Amino acid sequence: MSAFSLLALAAFLAVIAHLATRRKALLLAGFFTIFPLVYRSIDVTVLDLFGPMYTRELGEFVGGNCAAPVFIYSALALIVPMMWLFPDKGRRFANLARLRPVYSAYHWMIANCAFAVGLAVIALLAANFVLTGTIPILQGIDRIAYAASAGPVHSIAYEFNFLLNFAFGAFTVLPRLNGRGYDLRFAMLAAMLTAYWVITGNRFSVFFVLISFYLMPAALVIIASAAGRIGELDRNLIGQRILTSRVSKAGAILGLVLMVSGLLYNSYYNVRDYREPLQEIEERVLVQPVHLWVNAWDRVDFDNVADPVNEHAAREILDPIDPSRNSTIQYLMTLELGYFRTAELTQLGQAYNGGYPEVHFELLGAWLPFVTLPLAGIITAWFLSLFLKLLYRNLILTSVLGLYVYFGITLHYTGGMLTFLLAPTYWVKIALFLICWAIERHIVERGAQSRGRVLSNMHHPVATAA
Repeated sequence: MSAFSLLALAAFLAVIAHLATRRKALLLAGFFTIFPLVYRSIDVTVLDLFGPMYTRELGEFVGGNCAAPVFIYSALALIVPMMWLFPDKGRRFANLARLRPVYSAYHWMIANCAFAVGLAVIALLAANFVLTGTIPILQGIDRIAYAASAGPVHSIAYEFNFLLNFAFGAFTVLPRLNGRGYDLRFAMLAAMLTAYWVITGNRFSVFFVLISFYLMPAALVIIASAAGRIGELDRNLIGQRILTSRVSKAGAILGLVLMVSGLLYNSYYNVRDYREPLQEIEERVLVQPVHLWVNAWDRVDFDNVADPVNEHAAREILDPIDPSRNSTIQYLMTLELGYFRTAELTQLGQAYNGGYPEVHFELLGAWLPFVTLPLAGIITAWFLSLFLKLLYRNLILTSVLGLYVYFGITLHYTGGMLTFLLAPTYWVKIALFLICWAIERHIVERGAQSRGRVLSNMHHPVATAA
């Protein structure tokens, strides 16, 4: 059976290689959800091939149970709908290629306002950092310990890191999508925020979020270039041409890898000072991201066809230990650790990795998830395409609010979360998104009409004089 797992992984990686070579825009747009599915697919295949392997978080050996093929199916249940619905190929690309949105004074104004707000956020974080009086990266303070003493300014910025960086990325590329150069003011804000996360002792996750969402809007530059909406950067923009060259991109990737590696080394060898850091890293990288899934796979009952819905699991997920946190992970941890240990860890703010696709099989049994997983993937892929197409149409604020809604959906893939759909605030976000869409579309269309009249008058000087 391990050979079947290896074959499934090889086929899956071939799909990812296709995205990396032929569908770069899609890979960039969906990177936040695609990358974890790829490395977790590799992890669960390693456990199938070389498991069981020990995990300290659960205090047991896990793996070796052919859990990889179904996990890879769950990954493809998202990626295949993305390949189908994302507008970088076929008819959807042709429809998008016909659009020529107008860049008006409204966009200049909103960009200047956004830059002022972004600068204020960075200034507030800097002031809060100075008042806190510690430098975690130099003093060996763990990021969690620093967050506990840094106050709400730091915590809110951490929580909305995804939204800040998508907004910075969107405003960076917006003028480029309209035939101008990049707005590097927002690249500067993203760089300053990156520096803040470095000095406050963060490791991988915050930078993964930052890069994923800052670069997400850049997928539209690839599409716009292929559609003929934009050409090469102006030759006078020498600095931008250098920054966007292949050499600069390769250097940036190498620098990011070295930076995160250094931060991880500092965390494991200096800050947390593990007795066996290499073993800890191996377990953290290879086992912990999938140990809940491989155990959940052992619990799947393929003989229970008549009554597949697990009502007990549904009650536990809807009534968790801490309603303010991901209830799916709390339920899965309770199955593995018991109620009291899970409650203790939850109160400390700790949660294990996993949740997707575990939640589908825990709630719906062995067979229904093979239907619900693609349905969830179609909804996710459709909404990703929707709010990015709105940015392509220069509806910048609507796109940012759309990202806010989309992020809630991605929590299903990063942690198996379902209860976000029951939160009234989530539906308020959807309502605000729809209202903003209606208003901003009207503003942008009026700007297009005004520009059309100006161009018409320029081509008919006699009528203008009259």
